[in-house]
Amino acid sequence: RGLEGVVGSDVDIGEGDNQGLILTGPNSGGKTIILKLLGLYAFMVRDGIPVPSKYNEPARVDFFNPVLADIGDLQSVDGDLSTFSGHMLVCREVLTNAGKNALVLMDELGSGTDPNQGVAIARALLEALLDRGCRVAITTHYMELKQLASTDDRFAVAGMQFVGGRPTYKLMPGVIGESFALAVAERLKLPESVIKRANELLDTETRKMGELIQDLEDQKLLIDQKAEELAKRNYEMLELKAEMKKQQEKLEAKQLTARREEARKFATRLEEKERLLEDILEKLKGSGASKKVVADSWSNIRIVKREAMSEAENVPGRQRTQGAGQPSSDAELIPISELKGINKLDVDDAVVVCKKGAFYGKKGVVKQVGKKIQVDVGGMPVRLTTKEIAFPPGSGKVPATRNDDAGGPKLSKMAQRALDLDSTAGTSPVDMSASSSPSPRDGGATMKTKTNTVDCIGKNFEESKRMCVDAFSRAAMSNRSVVYVLHGHGTGVLKKKIRSWLQGDRQWVKNYRAADQADGGDALTRVELKKQSLF
Repeated sequence: RGLEGVVGSDVDIGEGDNQGLILTGPNSGGKTIILKLLGLYAFMVRDGIPVPSKYNEPARVDFFNPVLADIGDLQSVDGDLSTFSGHMLVCREVLTNAGKNALVLMDELGSGTDPNQGVAIARALLEALLDRGCRVAITTHYMELKQLASTDDRFAVAGMQFVGGRPTYKLMPGVIGESFALAVAERLKLPESVIKRANELLDTETRKMGELIQDLEDQKLLIDQKAEELAKRNYEMLELKAEMKKQQEKLEAKQLTARREEARKFATRLEEKERLLEDILEKLKGSGASKKVVADSWSNIRIVKREAMSEAENVPGRQRTQGAGQPSSDAELIPISELKGINKLDVDDAVVVCKKGAFYGKKGVVKQVGKKIQVDVGGMPVRLTTKEIAFPPGSGKVPATRNDDAGGPKLSKMAQRALDLDSTAGTSPVDMSASSSPSPRDGGATMKTKTNTVDCIGKNFEESKRMCVDAFSRAAMSNRSVVYVLHGHGTGVLKKKIRSWLQGDRQWVKNYRAADQADGGDALTRVELKKQSLF
């Protein structure tokens, strides 16, 4: 049948030196129920029946043999037994049958006779049982037995909770329970005059002690209720925090996906503008423009490329680390040699080292200007060229980055100028009649991008060769004439094998050489392809 308001308790007996348990508390408070449950659990385990317990706190019950109990009253007129004599007969049988693995349960031990003599007999029986190795649990109202745990380490005490004039049936380990006889009599509707007179007959010390214990029990209940409420609120807060974190992660994932899609579209547009810029350069070459104009245009294209690719990679949601003394990874370091018209250096100018190596990203101060620039980096003099140093971001000497209010990737003025070329190309004074035709295939104005670069780092030669052939084929289908092969330096074996194969190839390769320093130098090989017949 279904039961409501069932109160569970934790009982610990027989662990370590604790072989005896003294159960205290008010009448009708549940002490005898605890004794009966101990006996019932012992018999269930002996018969192989699972015992009920909390799902996350499995119970341990040892195998006891025998289980001995003195619960109830054996007084009998026919047997000439009083309450006390009946208990003594049971105690005699318990002592006769008790052994090392016995569980002994005794209710109101030593009652039914003079309290002083009853306490003495009860204590002697308990000590005899523990000397035989038994585990013992008793109930009592005698203060002398309640205090036994303070003088004998083999005993532990526990009390039944009594709050607001009523028992809660909860066992409180380590607590000596008051009997609360007057409160129980009042709850059971004993006449008020009798209760009042009983209070008057109590000595002052006993009455004050009872009132003090009652107040402590009430305060403890209030504290327990507050602690339970706080624990519940804390659990609710943790659940709310976990839900908020989950929603934040979902939102960040959506934002990340959206910005990556924008970056992909931006990169596609950039490739289109790159081809357009290459065509414009070719027209400039063919229109008799000076070498300086062409060189400056090509430098501008490289700046456009560097800034635009950096902006396309600037995807929100990716946290970037920044070392001490290094510029933010969002700031692009442009070598001073590539800044046309603003590349003049003066002594005491602040610069940042953009040469790969131990000093990369370190700030310094110009100490001497000449063919090579002497820079003080952290107190150490270093000689560098204008290709190896850059002005610090935000110094006002580098192309500024435009911050539009609209969403999407933020473009610099130079990058925006490149993206606007297709709208102004129709009005350009340069002849654009051939812009719709395929780009010339001499490879003179092709810069390195992610789409025309084969990354062979970490691959062996055969894998690298297959990747190169696939890239050559895709380039031919796209009417592109140049492919960059990234092999790195390493031991130099992979670079040597790749270039040896390129030298002997007759199907794809027109010529090859190390990439320009601006595109990575000798760590890459620039391959110019033959024109393929596709049909």
